[in-house]
Amino acid sequence: MIDAHQDGGMRCAVIGGTGYVGVRLVRRLLDEGHDVAVLVRSQAKLAATGWSEQVDAVAGDLADADAVAALVEGADAVVHLAHALERPDFPERDRAAAWTVSTAAADAGVRRLVYLGGLRPSPSSEPSRHLSSRAEVADVFLAGGVPTAALEASIVVGSGSTSFEMIRYLAERVPVLPAVPWLAHRTQPIAIADVLHYLVGALDLPDDVDRRFDIGGPDVLSYLELIRRYLRLAGLAQGVVVPVPVPVPPGGPALAGRVVEALTPLSRQLATPLIESLADDLVCAEEDVLTVIGPPPGGRTTYDAAVRAALGQAAEPAVVVDDPALAGPTDPAGSGGTVYSWSTVEPSPADVTELWSVVDGIGGEAGWFVPLGAWTVWGWADQLLGGVGGYRGRPRSRPLAVGDVVDGWCVEAVEPGVLLRLRSEMRAPGRLTLELAADPDVSGHGSHLRLAVRFVPTGLAGLVYGRALLAGAPAVFGTMARGIAAHAAVVPLRP
Repeated sequence: MIDAHQDGGMRCAVIGGTGYVGVRLVRRLLDEGHDVAVLVRSQAKLAATGWSEQVDAVAGDLADADAVAALVEGADAVVHLAHALERPDFPERDRAAAWTVSTAAADAGVRRLVYLGGLRPSPSSEPSRHLSSRAEVADVFLAGGVPTAALEASIVVGSGSTSFEMIRYLAERVPVLPAVPWLAHRTQPIAIADVLHYLVGALDLPDDVDRRFDIGGPDVLSYLELIRRYLRLAGLAQGVVVPVPVPVPPGGPALAGRVVEALTPLSRQLATPLIESLADDLVCAEEDVLTVIGPPPGGRTTYDAAVRAALGQAAEPAVVVDDPALAGPTDPAGSGGTVYSWSTVEPSPADVTELWSVVDGIGGEAGWFVPLGAWTVWGWADQLLGGVGGYRGRPRSRPLAVGDVVDGWCVEAVEPGVLLRLRSEMRAPGRLTLELAADPDVSGHGSHLRLAVRFVPTGLAGLVYGRALLAGAPAVFGTMARGIAAHAAVVPLRP
């Protein structure tokens, strides 16, 4: 590895580097010319980060003091992002890990320790186990021998963030919300891009800065407002809030955790501690970070702007490819919202040119190679709902181009001879795309058709539609793939 010190960078040891914030932070540190080491339990997860070959990876976990010592040896700074929230004994595990890291960092002569924890409720409140544990870890680091910047945040907004994904799924899947007290409590959400700005900025703080910093966005909102704004920005109908006729029982968070587990990809072990933390207002008590580190470029990100970024609405596609607000391959399952997908690969004796000729000529008079009547029924149903229907024809005597209408679809992308992606314009509670790709066979004889269907649902109706689509995909789209592959072998190339 190139020694980043030669270019003015520092060596940073990141604990929790393959987690939600960690993956994005390591990428930022590498982009800024720093030398990075990470503690790794899963080699498969490390390989999926996209930067595994650019870092020094130390195998082990926080229970292994020798691995932690090896990680921080020679480091200028240590960034601690790990939490054992899914384990019932997470407070004890996190406390022990904090002492291990603090001791190793002091012994190694580390100059700066940066920790990302949670905002603390008012002193008059009884914090949840989750928030108490986060505060305890910060206090362990601040009591150690290494100058520490403990950044404390509430909800981090971005696809892949557990707290944001819980808001997303509850907003999209619960049309009727019980008016439990925590919906009225206030919080100060912060965009993932702003979190990264403060984490990187904290590395350069002077040695005499040894304290906590509250970090948040510019908006202070109730949890109900977070949900309602998400629904508006996502283009969904507002949910209904109904009164709860009886007080919420002491075991309410545990019950709510089970409900969240049933409605979302989140486990109740992860959701319950987060729900317990909603019992109080979580608002910045001070905003010194804006002076000591400085605000993000362009100012702090509003909640609305952060949600738009998480939904992929923030910028042009060329800009958002590496946007930290978007879900990545290392994020938990379900990050970025539910996606229903189905794909198949069908061999054809035709060469790839003949196969592409059929793909490029699909629709209109050529048809769709689906079971008899399937497209007709789908088109009729769409017209009954006020849609465009299944048959609008297609361009004649020329290859397809982006923006062309092909019956009930629109051409979204095309690579001549290789790939065609269509977006459905028929009525559906979500976004449906169909991708067809022609590949030559590796043997040099024949070809393969790759067909992929992808549906991003909107609301509860979208979930029902998506599941029905998956159930029927083998019969409808599987038949389509086989029909195209077979037709390519018997029909001459179009002039």
